[in-house]
Amino acid sequence: ILIAPFMTCSARLPVYTLIIAAFIPERPLLGPVLGTRAAALLGLYLLGFLAAIVTARVLKSSVLKSEATPFLLEMPPYRKPTARQLGLRLLDRAKVFLQRAGTVILGMSIALWILSHVPLKDGKAPEIADSVAGTIGRVVEPVIEPLGFNWKIGIGLVTSIAAREVIVGTLGTIYGIEGDADGRSLQTALRHDLTPAGAVALLVFFAFAMQCMSTIAVVRRETGGWRWPIVQFAYMGVLAWFGAFVAFRVVTAFLA
Repeated sequence: ILIAPFMTCSARLPVYTLIIAAFIPERPLLGPVLGTRAAALLGLYLLGFLAAIVTARVLKSSVLKSEATPFLLEMPPYRKPTARQLGLRLLDRAKVFLQRAGTVILGMSIALWILSHVPLKDGKAPEIADSVAGTIGRVVEPVIEPLGFNWKIGIGLVTSIAAREVIVGTLGTIYGIEGDADGRSLQTALRHDLTPAGAVALLVFFAFAMQCMSTIAVVRRETGGWRWPIVQFAYMGVLAWFGAFVAFRVVTAFLA
């Protein structure tokens, strides 16, 4: 339960693909087999896997120390997948995504739009920096500024607690409200507000952070209380902050 959230899930992929596409140019590493963007994505999978191993090791030698016991698992017979099985699996995943997109993501986008248009000034919506949403971003900005993030990224981090992928819609809403007179895409807008070091830090942050209310709810249900969800959220949050801080400093020094 405590290490499962380190495994890269489908909710992290929209964040990874957005940042990687915006900041990492595609170049071949192993010919047509592996490019720089694919290598970066695989590296994030590996980073989460290593964090899970280290966390498990620490827990088993400290607070969850116990005698070693044999682990037996009956392996099911392997069968070649059929087109029907693949189709049903894809349909199931599509339904799950549409349900989330139509509830959590849409709901957060609507809430963010409302928060970014209040309080009214002379009957008009304020600048987003002066709105309630902007105020929330500026409140968390001192905490995330050492990571290379500004208040806009801060708003995205706060809303992504509902679901990791919400940050993509949040940033799209923020930059859309600000206007796009130059026809800038979201990737171009991110390059304007994030340095390459900040982009790497954001990827590392999402690789470690427990940015998902549904995961917290499941942990509470399985552990029967709030103790372990709070401990897990705090531990992964602190690890994400320090990991992003180190990544930001290292990449900044490398590019200097």
